[in-house]
Amino acid sequence: MDYTKTYKVRSMFTNENGIITLRSLTGLMVDLAFGQAREVEKDLAEMDDKTWLLYSWDIEIIKQIREGFNIEITTIPTHMKRFYAYRNFLVKKDGEIFAKAKATFILFDKEKQRAGIIDSKVLEAYGQSAETYSGRAYKKPDVYEKVKEIAIRRADYDGNHHVNNGVYFDYIKEISGLDEGRISYVKMIYKNQIRSEQKVGLFYKKSEKQVDFKIGSEIDHAYGMVDYV
Repeated sequence: MDYTKTYKVRSMFTNENGIITLRSLTGLMVDLAFGQAREVEKDLAEMDDKTWLLYSWDIEIIKQIREGFNIEITTIPTHMKRFYAYRNFLVKKDGEIFAKAKATFILFDKEKQRAGIIDSKVLEAYGQSAETYSGRAYKKPDVYEKVKEIAIRRADYDGNHHVNNGVYFDYIKEISGLDEGRISYVKMIYKNQIRSEQKVGLFYKKSEKQVDFKIGSEIDHAYGMVDYV
């Protein structure tokens, strides 16, 4: 079941060069996904005391999305397996695809404080669709070359009492020389939420057209990679 909404790319969503930030782009996609979830799940008692948590992003940037654009974002729930739910996203301007993405969500049982098995009624309510974008496999490197300390701010936390998933994209912007305007692909895998840390390490390894990164403290919180055009 597709779900579509049009957004105006305002200055608050863009960086100093007028290009939409990864944090803003993913924020709009999450807004759309949760808007659909509210519609689909409003009469599903099986979703009481449960919520969706992001596990990973795969995002392909085909063309830069700029301030002033009216963009149409479509989300397509593709399939579910145990406690994982998968979604595709298409970002278009005037019918042309500017970005595409795959997001993986985990169903979280707030009462039991652990992942919950997705009920068959939830599966039926969302239905299934063929994937239009499947993302990429990724294995993080064993060794990173550089590390930078990131201070955690109170403003980084959201209503779930952990650092908002979008903020991680702000953290990786602290990698020396990272240029959002040249990014063609980004992978972000969330492993352990940042809840009480006052600081984390940003570890990274750079080559000419790729950056591998990890955000961690005593444990890994997130990792992934960025590809450049």
